[in-house]
Amino acid sequence: MKMAFNGLRQAINDCVEMSLHFDHAEVKKLDSQLRSSGIITLSELRRRYSRGYAKIMKRGQIKNETEYYLVRNVLHDPTGKTPEDHKLLEELISDYEASYPVARRAD
Repeated sequence: MKMAFNGLRQAINDCVEMSLHFDHAEVKKLDSQLRSSGIITLSELRRRYSRGYAKIMKRGQIKNETEYYLVRNVLHDPTGKTPEDHKLLEELISDYEASYPVARRAD
């Protein structure tokens, strides 16, 4: 059950990541459709995603595979990052992979 939950969380993170290129009108339309179906909105998922990322950055450590993929997604997101942020993200990933070699998968 826990593995299924973690897999679902990773899938949600991937979907949020893929939606980053949506313009405001697309997000608003999708939010409306999701809300009318009783489903959590994309905007809310984005807020939760950013909070999770902020916690990882504050802690300075990736704790699990879900966080690992979230950080990888942020690292590979084409939006601008400072060289310092880019380096920190790479270090977080490297440290996690060194501790949990299973995390290194071919994507």
